[in-house]
Amino acid sequence: MNPSLDWDKLGRYLAGEASPDEAAEIRRWLEQHPDEAKRIVAMNEAIGGLEPQAGLDVETALASVKTRMRSPAPSPTAGSASRWGRRVGSLEAWAAAAAVLIVAGIALWRGRDGRKAIVSEVPTAVHSTAVGERRTVRLEDGTEIMLGPASRISARGRDVVLAGEAFFRVVHDGARPFTVHAGQAVIRDVGTVFSVHDDGDSHVRVVVSEGAVQLSDVRDSVLLSRGDVGLLQGGRLTVERGTATAEDLAWTTGKLVFRDAAIEEVSADLKRWYGVELRVTDSALLRRHFTGSFSSESTNRVLDVLALALGARAERHGDTVYIRGSASSR
Repeated sequence: MNPSLDWDKLGRYLAGEASPDEAAEIRRWLEQHPDEAKRIVAMNEAIGGLEPQAGLDVETALASVKTRMRSPAPSPTAGSASRWGRRVGSLEAWAAAAAVLIVAGIALWRGRDGRKAIVSEVPTAVHSTAVGERRTVRLEDGTEIMLGPASRISARGRDVVLAGEAFFRVVHDGARPFTVHAGQAVIRDVGTVFSVHDDGDSHVRVVVSEGAVQLSDVRDSVLLSRGDVGLLQGGRLTVERGTATAEDLAWTTGKLVFRDAAIEEVSADLKRWYGVELRVTDSALLRRHFTGSFSSESTNRVLDVLALALGARAERHGDTVYIRGSASSR
């Protein structure tokens, strides 16, 4: 782990007591050192279930760890260079891990007692939007959430369950992590701004605008930094590093954008935005993808554009739309 990290600032950051400048500095460091950030997240989570030890002098312990990390290592004897290199690496990793545990322990010591009481006393708050509606809600901790159309969140303290799509601007609190549950995915804040898209069909997409988040499912876990996109689909967790663009958050301004989107994804979004349900009767059409964008177009106009792009025809019966292959597309 990079010794240039200021452990005192990290301790204040984890405790939720860092100044805005310090918090920004730590977030930049986390983004630039994703492997180290992942270890910090894991250690901070692991220590969350521990009780603080009475009489623990965390400041003295932290100073001791810092001293060990900065002390020069003894020179290896001849013939033992490779073995010594491995040992030095393990010692550095141990020292770094110990330092993380201590600074996380500071946050735990300051916030543990209050956390249980706060969580148990906070009632569940439910917020939802109608088809085509977007709305911003503010939680008691100051976190802002913009809900996409036909979306719903159930929030209990800093624990949120999402169905649909939402954009989160989280107020960081090291003693109380902010967690979002969407389908089989769990997204944990590391002080950040991010969006989550859950189409209700085992497909969850996370886009990070600032800071970092930990994206997990029942088997895997990955750290996402600014500009990263995390995908959980079909039980598989993948990451696209640095691929996020402004189009990924265009929905927050009322613009629906598709980039090489599968028909299942298009269908889920059109249902939330326009209240129509697509039924595709041609298996060949289901294998196609669609690229396009809509802002203030009428439902019929959107369906016409989609059918034209797919080389198909759209037949609307109330809120149900049948997409059928045309003779020329077969």
